[in-house]
Amino acid sequence: MNHCQRSIAALLLTAVLCFLPSCGGDDSTAAGTDNGTATVDTEAQTEAVTLSAPELAAELASSCTFSEELTQNDIYLANHPFGFAALTESLLSYTAYVPAGIIPEEVFVFETATSDDTQAVVDKLNAYVEYQISEYSRYAAGQVPKLDDPVILTKDNLVVYVVSADNAGAKETAKGLLGIG
Repeated sequence: MNHCQRSIAALLLTAVLCFLPSCGGDDSTAAGTDNGTATVDTEAQTEAVTLSAPELAAELASSCTFSEELTQNDIYLANHPFGFAALTESLLSYTAYVPAGIIPEEVFVFETATSDDTQAVVDKLNAYVEYQISEYSRYAAGQVPKLDDPVILTKDNLVVYVVSADNAGAKETAKGLLGIG
């Protein structure tokens, strides 16, 4: 079990233990609920914990492997030179975790208003990855392999973008947090 898997297992166990007393007849947090937030299923798939976009981003930033610590900086996307601000009318919320250094490792989580908005964010992220590859090739070619297979996942109206030191592990972590098989 790698570090990300251990972190997810610990989070799930903690969440189940914390939320068991509050469980009753209300099944509004059941797996698959379409409420614009990620759903995390326990191994037994009897309980679920719902994460907001900011909580999901925080969990990804703390659970995945990065070369350096990432810090939350939501203004980063609003002022980003690639133009994520143009999407702000399509977004209900967004959160960014970025490094202090010049590396491509980042975590972005967007919650969109519609499925069309979700696709617009995915398209913008794909173009952003191509831009990043071009730019890092010019001045930090050793960072380019991190951009070869970035994590771009969607569930309902959530879009997750992660570039880490271990993208395969980050993808598994994100899938687990999103409840994607």
